[in-house]
Amino acid sequence: MGLSETARVTLQVQFVDAGQYDGREPNTLYITRDIVCGQLLNRSVAVLLLHYGRHMPISASSTAAYALGFYRVPTIGVGIQDAEFSRKTVYPTFLRTSPPYSNEARVFLQLLHELQYREVVVVHVKADVNALQFIAVFEKDRSDFKIHVQKYIELDLTSSLNTSVEEYFEEVTSNIIILFAKTEDAEVIIDSAPVLSTPGKVCMLSEQASNVRRCPTGCLSVRPRQNALSALRDAMVVMRHGVEFLADYEVDPPQQCANNALNTDWTNTVGNAFYKHLLSTTVFGDNKIEFNEKGDRINIAYDITNSIDGKLEVVGYMSGQNRMELDEWRIVWLGGLSKPLEITLPKHLRAVTVADYPFVYTVPTIDSAGCEKLGTVLVEGIDVINGSIDTGFTFDLHLNDSYGAVLLGENGYVLNGMVGELDIDMADLAVGALTINPEREQYIDFSEPWLYHGIRILEKWVILRLAKYHATASLAQLPKPLFFAIMNKPRDSPMESFLQPLNSSLWSALFISVLFVGCAIFLLDLYSPFDRFFRVDKSRIDPDDPFLEPTEDDRLDFGEAMWFVWGVLLNSGVSETSVHQVFSLFAETPRSCSGRALGIVWCGFCMIMVASYTANLAAFLVLDQPEKGLTGVTDPRVSILSLLRNPAANFSFGTVLDTNTYQYFKRHVELSTMHRNMEAHNVRAAAHAIRALINETLDAFIWDSTRLEFEAARNCELRTRGTLFGRSAYGIGLQKNSPWTPHITNAILRLTES
Repeated sequence: MGLSETARVTLQVQFVDAGQYDGREPNTLYITRDIVCGQLLNRSVAVLLLHYGRHMPISASSTAAYALGFYRVPTIGVGIQDAEFSRKTVYPTFLRTSPPYSNEARVFLQLLHELQYREVVVVHVKADVNALQFIAVFEKDRSDFKIHVQKYIELDLTSSLNTSVEEYFEEVTSNIIILFAKTEDAEVIIDSAPVLSTPGKVCMLSEQASNVRRCPTGCLSVRPRQNALSALRDAMVVMRHGVEFLADYEVDPPQQCANNALNTDWTNTVGNAFYKHLLSTTVFGDNKIEFNEKGDRINIAYDITNSIDGKLEVVGYMSGQNRMELDEWRIVWLGGLSKPLEITLPKHLRAVTVADYPFVYTVPTIDSAGCEKLGTVLVEGIDVINGSIDTGFTFDLHLNDSYGAVLLGENGYVLNGMVGELDIDMADLAVGALTINPEREQYIDFSEPWLYHGIRILEKWVILRLAKYHATASLAQLPKPLFFAIMNKPRDSPMESFLQPLNSSLWSALFISVLFVGCAIFLLDLYSPFDRFFRVDKSRIDPDDPFLEPTEDDRLDFGEAMWFVWGVLLNSGVSETSVHQVFSLFAETPRSCSGRALGIVWCGFCMIMVASYTANLAAFLVLDQPEKGLTGVTDPRVSILSLLRNPAANFSFGTVLDTNTYQYFKRHVELSTMHRNMEAHNVRAAAHAIRALINETLDAFIWDSTRLEFEAARNCELRTRGTLFGRSAYGIGLQKNSPWTPHITNAILRLTES
């Protein structure tokens, strides 16, 4: 007995012995009546429950903790690590300085991370509450360390273990095994499961399991760094700091189990407040002491031990801040061998593919013994194929009719095709033009991409005679052949561009006007009154008359009249000098008054026409940008976009069902109209759509760019349209968390680099 005085509070410590049971279950009525009511509830402000030794039944501590919680007396457990005590509905005032067994899950995760192991198998005993809590913590935190559990093996110790354990490990490839079990259960399992001591395996044991009498040399285990004495010392430190809280209260703890003890200030307020204070206070003893909301000790240090010749040697530790120090070079592995590999890879795989050239070709068989004779082709890059022959495994190859997609069925989501075979373990890997997408990655793994691609549109070339359509005509109102004429009509020759600013009828009227005005000026000049001055009867004139002066006849002939009209139109001027300078020296202007008046009118008309043509030509050149290729379904121009996203009834397009392209349109809400219109024209295989395009029963085929470019290159009737969209890549599909995934990825990277 000892006394401790803090402020106005005097703390008296009393030790109570609950007795020895030697593995026998205690009488809970005796514990409650004689121990709790008779000795512990004697105005105690807190109780420390010390559980020491493997043979001490936990039921004695649970009975006492439950009864003390009923009277709101804080109870600090020492050496009590069972998951049961984390239930606050049963033990409302319980906390413990010893960590629960489930904390070992975080230590194992940190140890696996330090050893660079990612695949593990967890073995536990059926109906073990501590094991279930361990698995819950392990499953919750393993994603932070990227640890994958290949299998949780639950053993029923009531059945024969000699055969059942080996059956559980038949399909397991991981060499890392964690055994969580009580000491007595672990002895039975280790004796019945030789796999736990097989060289090449890594056996990790929980704290209780490591206490077996014949622990195999080479096993690793974890245990708290604290012992029973340090845990008790930490509990006393918690009490010493926490009791200061009671200095502000009139303390009247319950005495014995009287009925009036259930309705006091202690049970209603002080007891709960004191317990919450103990939980929230962080103190320092041998180490930092703090608790979570369940009253469990957190951030405690652990030792990593290695079983060597029947002794547990410390080879590392994890601090309370989750930092691990491990002397890996000191570890003795099972069988005395070097550090085991993470997995044992299966040597025979089941491969599935889809016939889809140019990636996968199928050859008909004559009979079950062989294929039809193939020709010999000399190809470049044969060294790449030769280098991939040494795969390190054998395989069976079979066909499926689709790549597979995630579909919503009556009983939830289902997978079909190659993806479905991987998910239900009918195949180990899927090869071919299998596109990586988010829907598939939820259920299977992919290797690194071996080819990047996108989605494009394939159509058929249609050669039609030139036809002219009204600019305001709606595409939906045009018959299908006219639509193809618009869609596939080549661009007009640039040599004709200078005629496009004016309508053809206006050009015709202008040409007729030139002829008409030229003829009119010629006739007006021909029948001009001034013509009489030049009409002289030469028979009455003496050629030798000295007063006779010859004059030139400046009357316009027809050619000069036409030349004048064209000169004014093309030069936009009326000056005689300018006309002479630009065209020729013999060009004449009209001499008659009427001809000159008509010429002035013609000049004004030409000025207006040339100005209008110049303005229209400038606008036309600005708007007439070079034709750009379509960008696909998101092209902003009114062409493929309007027809695909809001298609006319007579325009059909589709893709292949249950593929990445199909999922792309289904996934994007803005393409929902397209997706609905595609449903009636979707096909099961790309070859069916190609034939439909050639037969003109399908107008456009939307599919992977690599396949469409291949088809367009081998068939001149087909062409691709638009730029790539929905970019993705091909990869090799494997089962979720397959051990072969990193190896196949490395092989692809090596081929890429070479």
